[in-house]
Amino acid sequence: MTTMGTPPVLEMRDVSMCFDERPLFEGFNLRLDRDEILGLTGPSGSGKSTVLRIAVDLVSPTTGTVLCHGVPVTEYDPRELRRRMILVPQRASMFSGTVRDNLLWGLRVHGLSATEDELVGALDNVFLGREFLDKVAGNLSGGEMQRVAIARGLLLKPDALLLDEPTSALDHEATLVVEDTIRAVLEERHIGVLIVTHNREQARRFTSRVVELNNNNRKDSEDSSSMGVSQ
Repeated sequence: MTTMGTPPVLEMRDVSMCFDERPLFEGFNLRLDRDEILGLTGPSGSGKSTVLRIAVDLVSPTTGTVLCHGVPVTEYDPRELRRRMILVPQRASMFSGTVRDNLLWGLRVHGLSATEDELVGALDNVFLGREFLDKVAGNLSGGEMQRVAIARGLLLKPDALLLDEPTSALDHEATLVVEDTIRAVLEERHIGVLIVTHNREQARRFTSRVVELNNNNRKDSEDSSSMGVSQ
């Protein structure tokens, strides 16, 4: 957990978002530290995906402050901000070509490179073997694509993963594998993980804290494993 006095990886203070003068949510507060999995829940249309987009400055909030390591996200170079906080969308996008091509894509965007061993290590982090490097990315299962997308982000050595419903299209077995992957990444990399989920049972078993977007209010339970998701 973050030591006393250390700014969180991500912090939102009194953030509000309006579309066509209609409030989507108001007065939203959130703190994500290293070494924790924070759940974000709420009904459809409450703005959960928008929160993630605000976090990486893809969308500007109507009011409020958004900080990464204590610095307003608007003060970062956009590419640097999105390297520090990797946003993985609900349906992982695979580019044409092999898994290797997909792993290298994000590195090239940032002017970086990786050795063969580093690529294999990234796959190992998400429980995929070396043989996946030369598989056609478009032929992977949904769960495998999600794990490759996480591996692609991990190669950039981020401080946080922001995951938008990463298991919504997966069966129960694949869901558990992805959850195990995220736990292993957290343990090894000591990053923060913010996961959007509609699945209250997943939030209870998988996250350490839960923030709920509901009726334009923010509700926060201190420990979802013992207290359950905020109602």
